[in-house]
Amino acid sequence: MKVAVYCRVSTDTQELSQQIESCRKFCEYKGFEYEIFDEIGSGKSFKREKFLNMLDRIRKMEFGAVVVFRFDRLGRNAREVVTLFEEFDSKGVQVYSLNENMDTSTPIGKAMRHIIMVLAQLERENISEATRQRLQALRNMGKILGRPKGSKDKNRRDNEGYKNRWKRGGKKLSPIYT
Repeated sequence: MKVAVYCRVSTDTQELSQQIESCRKFCEYKGFEYEIFDEIGSGKSFKREKFLNMLDRIRKMEFGAVVVFRFDRLGRNAREVVTLFEEFDSKGVQVYSLNENMDTSTPIGKAMRHIIMVLAQLERENISEATRQRLQALRNMGKILGRPKGSKDKNRRDNEGYKNRWKRGGKKLSPIYT
């Protein structure tokens, strides 16, 4: 089976070679044919070009699995990782994580993937509930929420920007979700 190996570190002072070597040895032990996608960078402004290239090729069914050193290398938050798991699952792509010792081709690995997905959903719901409670508490204290009234409210707004985006195919999403 041909697999994609994705390795990433946040700064150039961190050791990328450790991840690459561990993933390479794992692939050789399993008898996988592999291609390595490695990057250095962190933060929201980091484009992750090699990751997006790998994802595009996975969508073209060039790989049957993804090997990572740790799950947090795949996404910046639980939501991204869960979204990737769902996409990979729909395409029959397995995920191997060396640090978490998880292999989604096994029944235990599949169960662990579902547990991770359920916990991510719980996290999303807890954040949403906490936000609603904070907003309600602020309202109860007499705070006025939202943008202050100003000059934008005096003029009638048109919706041309909305119409133009819709004509182009809707709201632009991150490449990871398209």
